[in-house]
Amino acid sequence: MDGTLSELFSTWHFGFFFLALGLCVGSFLNVCIYRLPAGKSLVWPGSHCTSCEAPIAWYDNIPVASYFILGGRCRKCGAKFSARYMLVELVTGLIWFGYWLAYFKAGAWFGPEHAGLRQGADNAGVYLVHMALASALLASGVIDYERKEIYTAVTNFALAVGLVAAFVWLEVQAVGAYDHLVPRWTGWDRTDAVVLGLVGAAVGAGVINVTRFLGTLAFKREAMGIGDVYLMAAIGGCLGWEATVLVFLAAPFLGLPYGLWQALRARKRTQAEESEEEEPAPPHVCLGTFLATVAGFVLFAAAAVVAGGEWSVGPRLMLLAGLVAFGVSFLFLRREEDQRLTLGEESAPEPAAPDDSHEVPYGPFLGMAAGLVMLVQDYAIGYFQPGVEALWSAIVG
Repeated sequence: MDGTLSELFSTWHFGFFFLALGLCVGSFLNVCIYRLPAGKSLVWPGSHCTSCEAPIAWYDNIPVASYFILGGRCRKCGAKFSARYMLVELVTGLIWFGYWLAYFKAGAWFGPEHAGLRQGADNAGVYLVHMALASALLASGVIDYERKEIYTAVTNFALAVGLVAAFVWLEVQAVGAYDHLVPRWTGWDRTDAVVLGLVGAAVGAGVINVTRFLGTLAFKREAMGIGDVYLMAAIGGCLGWEATVLVFLAAPFLGLPYGLWQALRARKRTQAEESEEEEPAPPHVCLGTFLATVAGFVLFAAAAVVAGGEWSVGPRLMLLAGLVAFGVSFLFLRREEDQRLTLGEESAPEPAAPDDSHEVPYGPFLGMAAGLVMLVQDYAIGYFQPGVEALWSAIVG
């Protein structure tokens, strides 16, 4: 049955169906992005204009197309709709279609034995779980970027989907397992797959909690929000613990350019305030997370390379990039701390709430890293596998 369903999924008819389905899912994600922070129901009332409260007719609620047909405005009152609604729908549709191509078609174009880019990913259950996770990460990422908050309703939904699907489709966990096999723990394959999903959730939540603890201990302020713990638990529950480690290591490199850009913006803002003879506000750039995770990446890569006995151009560039990111992050953090001490923030009896307009939300970059790992996990694990196995053998004797 699973094989037949997967074969149907691989036809072009289903590919275009998933493109349309992704656009519709994107429309629902817009509802979540708007209503969850507002504390409103996701079901009632139906879609309506937020300015005049007029219901939106079905023919004005066609994903992407309606935005251009109406010129981005309400048909009744003419209020302008944000282009974000259309972009979320478009991006979601492209994600669903793009991953369908990657999982069911791309491998055949390049000639490997399996159909997709990853071994075992050309499976109906794997694809649906990964798209549910990707959709949840997109919604969570947009909310986190705009409001610096992660809603557990979104992450818990993705985690639940991953665990239930692991019970139905063993491939959901097997495709992300180190050797593409589900460990024999309970004696029943389905419960073994669920346990493996729970291990992934625990590893995801654990690495973030350790980072939060160390970052808070080192910099005397919260280095990462608790919402990121739930987000990584959902990623681990759907993709497995191996993918979770890769996501944790890749996310800083995706987020660091944005963090540095925000730091430069904060510096320009401070200079502008100084020129107006006003008391400058120090930039509130949350780079503690990047510092800790990049440091972990450097140590992990060094151990894997040394244990594997290989010192090619790839590992050298990888370590160099990690060390540069580590150094730049450290310099920005030190500069920020010096500014805070200069302004006397620590001695102020009632310090004002920090301006979070320059804070770096980490959730979107965890989501992007998860999307990348979905495509390249096989290659990444194959690259590190010799060194990790040698290191493990050296540890256990």
